[in-house]
Amino acid sequence: MNVCSLSRRLVRFSALALAFVTIAPCSARSQTVPKAHDAQGFFHGLSGDWIGAVKQSTNGVRVPTKYFHASIKQTAADTYSAVFEYYRVDERTHAAVSTGVATMTNVLGRDGTVTNTIVGSGDVLVDPKTLRREDHQLFEVLRMSVPGCLEGRGSGRINVSGIALNAGKNGKVSDYTSSWALDNGVLSITERLKVTFRVFLFSKHYDIVDSFEAQRGTDINGLVKAAAGVATR
Repeated sequence: MNVCSLSRRLVRFSALALAFVTIAPCSARSQTVPKAHDAQGFFHGLSGDWIGAVKQSTNGVRVPTKYFHASIKQTAADTYSAVFEYYRVDERTHAAVSTGVATMTNVLGRDGTVTNTIVGSGDVLVDPKTLRREDHQLFEVLRMSVPGCLEGRGSGRINVSGIALNAGKNGKVSDYTSSWALDNGVLSITERLKVTFRVFLFSKHYDIVDSFEAQRGTDINGLVKAAAGVATR
């Protein structure tokens, strides 16, 4: 396979490779209601179920919106865990179709920081008709920037199986930043990151922005159908 062909394949699957989490920076968000002043209070306020949408872009190009259901709970005195289930819209039935899942484990430190580990996997399109499996792992350290907002920095990796010449192996995630905000009942998580794939002497970089916005709830099918303009009972 020549370099141009390999590059086209990487472009196809990298646009959908990361099923994660642009919202205004924490410092610019409204302060209309009291906000948590520490990480413990922030995550306590997140506990429960959330449903929402994920808007994604790769190198400035938007990809189809996905939807998610997140369940967040305290699992130890210093630990909050979350499960994010991701969905796409079935074009015929407008039902929610599962595409992947990710878990987050947030451990609160005595110094006020939070260590977050994200492990996920899912199906991605490498061309209009072909699905491949991906898995990713991210690590970040979060700090309270202003009341009601956490900001993090970290790094990680991603693998996409079934790509010629193992072009999807050992993808590196760098320049990773995140912003978490809870404002007036709306949860927002923004992630910005760079993904690099290398094969022999060839490398390709992708700048990815993922924006999650959610409200409390569990009815993911109702959310998806409402987004598609389908009446629900």
